Amino acid sequence: MQHINVRPFSKTELIEGFRKTFPKYKIQTSFGALQVRTSGFTLTGNVKIDAHPESGKISTQTQLDSTFFLILFFPIGLYVMMKKEKIRRLENEVIKGIKKILAEDQ
Repeated sequence: MQHINVRPFSKTELIEGFRKTFPKYKIQTSFGALQVRTSGFTLTGNVKIDAHPESGKISTQTQLDSTFFLILFFPIGLYVMMKKEKIRRLENEVIKGIKKILAEDQ
């Protein structure tokens, strides 16, 4: 889980920026959740974004942050832990993208 503070923004601006910055990834915005996914449903290719546009606070969450999930479903948790570097790389790429998107207008 990573937290960043940026200037206040609109959620639409962030979503459109994601679509331009990450054309190879799926940007999912259903049910109020904002997620960047590699393709389909994968445990290692999913970054959930919790955005508070009015205050400029953004946090990310991956499967590595779900300790309960990793312990309860041991075989799946073991698979996720083996792919830890891939998950962190995607999360860091999303954080860099957020900073780039929201810094362009300053």
